[in-house]
Amino acid sequence: MKTPSILLKVLLATAIGMLVLSGCTGPAGVQGPTGLQGPAGPAGPTGLAGSAGVSVTDVSVNDAGHLILTLSDGQTIDAGSVIGPQGPAGTSAGPVESFANIVPQVEPTVVRIDVTLTHGLASGSGTIIDNRGYVITNAHVIAGGQSIKVTLMDGTILNATVIGSNTNQDLAIIKLNTTRTDFPVITLGTMSDVLVGEAVMAVGFPAGTDLPGPATFTVGIISALRTYSGSNYIQIDAPINPGNSGGCLVTLSGKMIGIPSAGITPPLEDYEEINLAIPINQVTTFIAQYVK
Repeated sequence: MKTPSILLKVLLATAIGMLVLSGCTGPAGVQGPTGLQGPAGPAGPTGLAGSAGVSVTDVSVNDAGHLILTLSDGQTIDAGSVIGPQGPAGTSAGPVESFANIVPQVEPTVVRIDVTLTHGLASGSGTIIDNRGYVITNAHVIAGGQSIKVTLMDGTILNATVIGSNTNQDLAIIKLNTTRTDFPVITLGTMSDVLVGEAVMAVGFPAGTDLPGPATFTVGIISALRTYSGSNYIQIDAPINPGNSGGCLVTLSGKMIGIPSAGITPPLEDYEEINLAIPINQVTTFIAQYVK
């Protein structure tokens, strides 16, 4: 990088300023006529000073993202990092940009589930976990359904059949009524991917058919691992609205680590963003019972 950007120029000025100050820290040394030293005193042994003087001739950024100053005497100085920590897949930003990179791989695996009930229609979300069209969701999403229709990302609507359901675990698996074997599949994580404080993204279809179109993505963190009403949950602060139930909770690397299930909103209490997801270890155990 022969021509520094505005950012590098600022950092260069800062780095040179720091070097000037460092020239005033040592005992009296020999001052060169053009050396970089403090204005009020001779340059110490750590100052950039000498009989011929030293100047910065080039600025570059190395592979580690550090600002490198090249001096006229051939020496180089590492002025430190100029970019943030690397995200997954070579990204160099925080959670939002990193999640943007995994949306294309996650979105095709998340579906909307519409259930015909005796007195109307209910909607929820689900995630494809097998390329033959097996979908994991919450048991309460499909409870009491007379028929089940699943909408894929491309708008395709398929009927589905319940393969297994457990109301105590609030988990269910449905199978799309098709002979296709090429459905996109979510990558399943493990409990080692579940870290308190880690950024996560909840994916689903809040409001069901009242909010038609693509899946909704909301970002938060893992707030706690908690036992609530006798069951184990991942507590998150990513919003979960009606219709999100049964969807997908994913990490920055795109792994599914849970199923958004419920939010804690007691009547007349102003609670915010206390939401629960079923942990992946329970999900994978349940899947193993029904998908062979």
